[in-house]
Amino acid sequence: AKTMIPQITPPKAHFGFTPGDDNELARWDKIVEYFYLLEKQSDRISVTDMGPSTEGNPFLKVIITSPENHKNLEEIRKTSMQLADPRGLSQEEIDALVKKGKAVSVQSMSLHANEVGGTQMAINLAYDLCAKEDEEVMNILDNVVLVMVPCFNPDGQIMVTDWYYEYKGTEYDGCAFPKLYQLYTGHDNNRDAFCQNLIESRYMGQILFHEWMPQAYQDHHHMGSY
Repeated sequence: AKTMIPQITPPKAHFGFTPGDDNELARWDKIVEYFYLLEKQSDRISVTDMGPSTEGNPFLKVIITSPENHKNLEEIRKTSMQLADPRGLSQEEIDALVKKGKAVSVQSMSLHANEVGGTQMAINLAYDLCAKEDEEVMNILDNVVLVMVPCFNPDGQIMVTDWYYEYKGTEYDGCAFPKLYQLYTGHDNNRDAFCQNLIESRYMGQILFHEWMPQAYQDHHHMGSY
């Protein structure tokens, strides 16, 4: 049996359901609360509010890795940046950095607010990485620094969640949100990546190009809503 650390609150105890359950959506304000709760309970996670979103909601950057890696985070970060731009380093120096560094993985969720799966999944992923003690999870924590953005578009997440609950159980249950779920760009917020107009794009650019230069980046979309 996979062991779990008992003092880590499972999502169901916080939200009243497990994110991903049918007919339920965790709302961004409760999600933010949950990430700060995990940070209080676990030495594997740190949470940073990068600042307000377009409409004033918290934009979270969450780092999950082993307590040992947390202690050396700045050195790991600098190593990742050096490897991304190794000009002036000898092959021996590069090999030494590769050997001592950790894999940095940046993952962002639900840039498109009607693609709800990513942000809901992020809650369960964070819980698993904070609470599980099996070999697979310990291996991930030791070797990887996960930099997670649990929601790329907090404003839209709130809009879509509130719309869903407003019409749940009525004849309009499950119909699409009829407005733009990013104040300026709606569904095209990913296309702002190249011009960085939106504050959310700039937070992401800060993480990807100024802070971490990860070895892996995945932006979780959600295909096939029906």
